Amino acid sequence: MGIFDNNNLIDLLSNYLKTQFEIIKLDIQDKIEELLVRVFKYVLIALSIGMAFLFLLLGVAALLNEYLHSNYWGFFIVAGLAFFLMLILLLSIKKSQIIEPLQEDFEPKVEPTENK
Repeated sequence: MGIFDNNNLIDLLSNYLKTQFEIIKLDIQDKIEELLVRVFKYVLIALSIGMAFLFLLLGVAALLNEYLHSNYWGFFIVAGLAFFLMLILLLSIKKSQIIEPLQEDFEPKVEPTENK
């Protein structure tokens, strides 16, 4: 038996590497679980805000119907305002954010040629 036992040293090193891989795998799994919980909470918050906004708009539409003595004009007005707001938000997005990625996908890949 020599000073160093190579087989024992290789076994220790391989066990160390396996343990490190398991630790990394568990850390990644924990991070993914935290991310999924956070995303689920944000989705629930967005749905709650959306529902509250929907009922607020329905209430405003019913109030306008009462004020205008109509069964449908309040809903048309609220829908028109919501459509107008949507158009403003869509137009506020820079065209370059929408068009440039599309152009990159459809541009032909031509290599420049040398002029002699």
